Amino acid sequence: MADISDFERNEIGRYLKWDAKKLFRELDRYYGASAPGGQRASYRFKGKGRVWLNELQPTLKMFVCEEWGYQARKDAPEFQDKEKLIVALGEAISPVLERNPFPTGSQVPAYLVAAILVQADLDQLCGDAED
Repeated sequence: MADISDFERNEIGRYLKWDAKKLFRELDRYYGASAPGGQRASYRFKGKGRVWLNELQPTLKMFVCEEWGYQARKDAPEFQDKEKLIVALGEAISPVLERNPFPTGSQVPAYLVAAILVQADLDQLCGDAED
């Protein structure tokens, strides 16, 4: 795992304290800020981040569960720490997110998406990946 900046560590710390609703609100905020002329979240963007992530979910599931091999990694001691898991997962999914930006063309914060996936339960996401 690469070292992360203090800013990224603080952001991840915030994400770990938030529930799914707040994480998706933050994703909507990034979506809105990436829209032409958008500087802050707006009711016009409410739910857009979730829609984007739901559309990307099959790709993320295949990558996280099969290519990255979450099931084989999940019991590693370093991944018992959610911050370290989010960092590693964020680094791993960055190329997927780079190939699948928001419709506005803006890149999505990888650690935010990783936090959403961890919050949603990777065991559940990858539960049937081995079937």
